Amino acid sequence: MNGVTVSIDRIVIDFTDVYWDFFNEFHKQICHYYGVRMTVGERGFQYRIRINTGEQFLHISYKLVFAPKTRKNTLRIEVYPKSLVYFRHWLEQIREYADQVLFVRCDVAFDIPVRISDLFTMSTKGRKLRLFKGTRYYNGKHQRQEDGYCRVYDKKRQLLETGRQKIRGERTRMEIVYASKEKISLATLVQYPPQFNSKYLCAVLTDLSKFSPKVGRLVKEIQQGELLPQDTTPYYRKQIHEQMKTQEVIDLTVLAAEQWQEAITLPCAILSGKISHLPVQEVHSS
Repeated sequence: MNGVTVSIDRIVIDFTDVYWDFFNEFHKQICHYYGVRMTVGERGFQYRIRINTGEQFLHISYKLVFAPKTRKNTLRIEVYPKSLVYFRHWLEQIREYADQVLFVRCDVAFDIPVRISDLFTMSTKGRKLRLFKGTRYYNGKHQRQEDGYCRVYDKKRQLLETGRQKIRGERTRMEIVYASKEKISLATLVQYPPQFNSKYLCAVLTDLSKFSPKVGRLVKEIQQGELLPQDTTPYYRKQIHEQMKTQEVIDLTVLAAEQWQEAITLPCAILSGKISHLPVQEVHSS
């Protein structure tokens, strides 16, 4: 489909083997500069710094609580790509003191120029659909950080309600969490665009009359929030998937691959300092 854009909405990165001596001085400086305090947690990462100016966001975590005592620990950041330039001075300091810069996860956003009522989405992996205030969520809130977690919402409406931007035409956003099972160097992330077609069916409804009567009725009920996909039988979910080919199916995998380099160039440049297009074996041997 023409007009679909792909971007990264948030990204999580691990900087490995960062010395405590560096972090101890670093956290004092950044907390003083932004007027925030470091908190200490009992689960996950022990030390946490959250900076939110209203426009810019950066979350810094250091040292897993149950990690063995050592002078070097993992430092994790969570940041919106639009905030990377704003925090560049601080992020480049972290990069200089890290052994590796590893990709953890990111939210991949597809902005689709259609009304949400015309965009059909369904999990192909059995993820349950939840509806809340017009947003479609696939899987529970506690699974927010897991690979494949997805939400679909009216982006135009959100921008209007928050007063941030007015846009022409329609815009529905589909956000999917991309998290690799293997550790990927951020510099080589360009070689690993997400494969979302195996996780979700996404299509623009153009002509409901092309469905069989039963399938058409189910699709209409799902779109109107009267029926959840998981409440249909496996047989009819398969029929919906097959007959959706009569509509305008959006190839999420191809779209991500086509726009992946552009989407990750800024994070790679600032957080890693480079971007490598070489096959992995060539990267390791160079």
